[in-house]
Parts: sequence; C-alpha cells; structure tokens
Amino acid sequence: MIIDSSYLFDLMAERPDAFAKGTELVERGEMQWLPTPVVAEVYYGVATARSDTSEDDVRNRLLAYPRVEVDEEIARTAGELLASADDAVGGNAGVGANDAYIAAMAEVLDDTVLTDNVADFQSLGVPVESY
Repeated sequence: MIIDSSYLFDLMAERPDAFAKGTELVERGEMQWLPTPVVAEVYYGVATARSDTSEDDVRNRLLAYPRVEVDEEIARTAGELLASADDAVGGNAGVGANDAYIAAMAEVLDDTVLTDNVADFQSLGVPVESY
C-alpha cells in the first residue's frame, strides 16, 4: 500500500476511520510504503502556522514506514501519468506533481494508493483505496 499524506494527516488527527484502516492493514500483513514526496507534504503541513503538531511528533510517526524514493523510472512514469490525465480533460487536470510521483510509485510497484483524496489518483489511473 502506498500511503498518501491525507492518510497520515488523518492518523495524526486521530480520525477513527484512518486508525481502523491502519489496524486492518497491519492485521492482513500489508506493507505500507511512504513516498518521499509525502514526507515533503507532511513537513510542509507541520511548518505552517496553522499546525500545532511538533516536528518531533511527525518524525517519530514517519519512522515506522519504509521509504520509496523518486528515481528516474518514477519520475518518467509520473510525467506520463500526469500527461495522460491532462490529455483526458483537454488541459490541466488539476493534479499536483507530488500526487503524480505518488501515483507513479503505485504504478511501478503494482500497488494501491491509500488516500482520502480519491479523485486525483483516479484521474492518474492508479488503484485507490480509501477509509
């Protein structure tokens, strides 16, 4: 399972549905991968004035997940997925580059993205699971 920042934010906010999904994934032995673009999104969220979560809290939470790095194959696949999504709507599909990287990781690893942001990942054409 490729985890998106929306899932991590919901875990940190102690949303019961996100916690229940995490428990389900652990019980079924599902590997949870943390994309490095998600690391950037989470630290951005913590660095804003609107956050009361400490950097230490985030660092401790992120330690539990193995990383998936952006490499050339991921970058190429992200560009292709984003171009396809834009072409499908005849312009800008409104999907950010980080979501394209995350979707590319799902594509390359033949895995599913766990997110509450279903629409963007569906437009990128990768399997999505929500909670």
